[in-house]
Order: sequence, then structure tokens, then C-alpha cells
Amino acid sequence: MECINDAILSEEQDGAVGRAIELGKRQIEQEIAEGRIPPTVTDFAKLHDFVDANEFGGLCEDDGEWNRLFPRTSAAEEDVLCEAANRVQAALSQWLTAGSDRNGLLVEKLVEDALNAACLAVQDGLKVTAGDVAGVFFSGSQKEAFQAMFARYVLCEISCLSEDEGD
Repeated sequence: MECINDAILSEEQDGAVGRAIELGKRQIEQEIAEGRIPPTVTDFAKLHDFVDANEFGGLCEDDGEWNRLFPRTSAAEEDVLCEAANRVQAALSQWLTAGSDRNGLLVEKLVEDALNAACLAVQDGLKVTAGDVAGVFFSGSQKEAFQAMFARYVLCEISCLSEDEGD
């Protein structure tokens, strides 16, 4: 959205912006974890190649607080809405650029899938029909060590994907 000037937001509107940013982060993480957005996307504008990024943060919900807090009955009110939406999208863009937090759910899912696949391979190879030993073995520090190692591996693969896209 393009705005002509910086509109002043009320405290309640500013709170809605903060909540929209946090919701948008969670929504983007979910979209990445579900494979709709590649884990290498670091630019908000690039999200539009995969999803309708304008909807992140609940900005387009018909019955959400944005319609209540940001009425559009005048040009001045349109400017306030525009400023608020720009703040949300700028914060999400900065968050995307800043680091790998955006891939948290994806990494968690892939690590859990890797642990399950490894245990299944061992159990199938040994003709084990119950997962009790694996459940006990991979608890506490053993599970944490596996998760940490595989999380580093997943992040390394994502980093290599990012480098390949830059070529």
C-alpha cells in the first residue's frame, strides 16, 4: 500500500498493529511448514508469488477488529488504515529478512519426521512391533540432542537452498 503521509494511530489501533504482526508471523510460519511458501523467502513482496500476502495478520478479515478500528468513511481514515497496514507489512518484511525464525515450525516438523523415520527403520529392520523402547530412549536429553543435531542439519540444507537460488 502506498500512503501519502504518516498517519497518527490511536493506542488501540497501535495495539491492533502489534497483534496483527504477531499473527502474521505465525501465519507465515504455518504456510512455510505446510510447503506453500519456500523456506528461503526473505522478502515480503516475494510472498505474493505463493500466497495472498496482504491477508497476513488478519488485515482482510471482514469481521475482525481492523474493520472496527479502521473505518474508511473519509480520506483521512483511509490514510490511517494505510499507515497501519504498511506498519504490519514492514514489520513482517523485516522479520522475514532478519533470520531463520520464519522456519521454526518447518524445522520442528522435519526433525520430528526424521526421528520417526529413523526409529521406524530400526524397528522394521529388527521386526519390532512396538515403539516403547524408542519412546523411552528418545526422551529427555537423548531427544534434545537428536533434535539439536537435526535442526542444525535442516538449517544447513535451507541455507544451501538459499545460496542456490542466489546463483
